Amino acid sequence: MSEPEPIRYCVTVDTEEEWDWNSGYPTGPTRTRNIALLPAFQARMSDAGTAVVYFTNHAVLANPDGRAVMQELATRPNVEIGLHIHPWNTPPVAPEPMVPTHDSFLHNLPWAEAKAKLDTTLAAFRDSGLKPTSFRGGRYSMSPQIQNYLRDAGLWVDSSVLPFNTWADDGAPNYLTRGLDPVRQVPRFDGDRPLWELPLTYGYTRQAQSFWDRTLKLADSKLGRALRVTGILDRSGVVSRAWLNFENPLGEQMLQFLAVLRRLRPPFVSFTLHSSSLLVGGSPYNRTEADVARMLDRAETVLNTVRGWPEFRPATMTEIATHLETTQR
Repeated sequence: MSEPEPIRYCVTVDTEEEWDWNSGYPTGPTRTRNIALLPAFQARMSDAGTAVVYFTNHAVLANPDGRAVMQELATRPNVEIGLHIHPWNTPPVAPEPMVPTHDSFLHNLPWAEAKAKLDTTLAAFRDSGLKPTSFRGGRYSMSPQIQNYLRDAGLWVDSSVLPFNTWADDGAPNYLTRGLDPVRQVPRFDGDRPLWELPLTYGYTRQAQSFWDRTLKLADSKLGRALRVTGILDRSGVVSRAWLNFENPLGEQMLQFLAVLRRLRPPFVSFTLHSSSLLVGGSPYNRTEADVARMLDRAETVLNTVRGWPEFRPATMTEIATHLETTQR
């Protein structure tokens, strides 16, 4: 009897500018002070034995200092530099100082405009001597047109799906019916490469993920909220929402969620955070030095725990997709 496949895992970092998330989506100049903190962060990740994927946007590569950091990180083992995009400040930018929420999602823009922004970002990668093979849409935005573009540009991976989720923002993507499983998007033509959708790892602290998704969505109904069903289930330890996200409050359930994933044996899991959360005040999650320290301590504790589990093996996003293409197609 053959041994079961390991669960491959990596840390993914949305590598981007810092700004006040509550201020909207500005088109003006960007600040990328947080990028200078990435080499020290990477040293901690290397010590924890994990692979890291830095999904990097135009604002970072347009800054000479930021570009130099990403070029240096690309030379390190178990590091991948993927592509990320914030359409509101990626050229060509709108003349207004802010874009509406609807236009902060790339999939809502006219295709000619969206393609121009993708072209600009890919050109910044080429000018930096970097060739991305993985992608995450800003605000988890995705569409079939974007995926076709990525495939034609030589990318293997789209990591934009946030399972079981949508949100109230105008034009937000709808992933309510998507789970944790990877999906191979079949090539349009013979000889084309596929594109693997590798979702973020968001779910529930019990094994029957789809059942508990339906249950908690019912609990979020008007009657369920009145009866405080979700809180009762959480406080009693029956089930909680969880996310392999080092900065988000749902990450507090991470080790319990990982114990469930050990039993479910998905082909991969991905941890996540924003680069701006490494900078005090750079994101809403980390307002103080103590907040940043708490996030990093959580990351090290969890990753060192996973490192000791024989079922888990570090791999970048592209390595995961390459393995899936040879074993699950």
